[in-house]
Amino acid sequence: MGFGDVATHLIFFIAAVILASSAAAIMFATVQKVTIEADEQGEVIKKIVGTDFEIINDPASVVYNSTAGAYVIYLKNIGSEDMFVTTSTLTVLLNGAAVNFQSDVYEIKPGETATLYVYSARINGTAKLSVISDVGIKKTFEFQG
Repeated sequence: MGFGDVATHLIFFIAAVILASSAAAIMFATVQKVTIEADEQGEVIKKIVGTDFEIINDPASVVYNSTAGAYVIYLKNIGSEDMFVTTSTLTVLLNGAAVNFQSDVYEIKPGETATLYVYSARINGTAKLSVISDVGIKKTFEFQG
């Protein structure tokens, strides 16, 4: 075996090491991307599973603030995650139509209650109020207007 054969084997060995290193680097990067995406999906699922709320008004005596032109609705966070109460995180429907609302707080921690002021003309008879969160949880409440 001459010097030419040794040099050829050495070149092939170096090429194989470079190729294997490149493959390992690509596999490492791919695994990192998958791990990051799985973490992000886990956070989304945690928020969806941990978000829950209830409308805790007495259906027979919902307060209507005639000065503000709004129904006073109490929303309690019964989930395990903080809940933001803004027009971009909640949708409020009154008898099927989207209505404006305001809250006395920006964020409800688990176990806490927020006051929603749902702006509408006073309704005679039965009214149906729906609150829909940004993660798709919908609670419906019927009351006497």
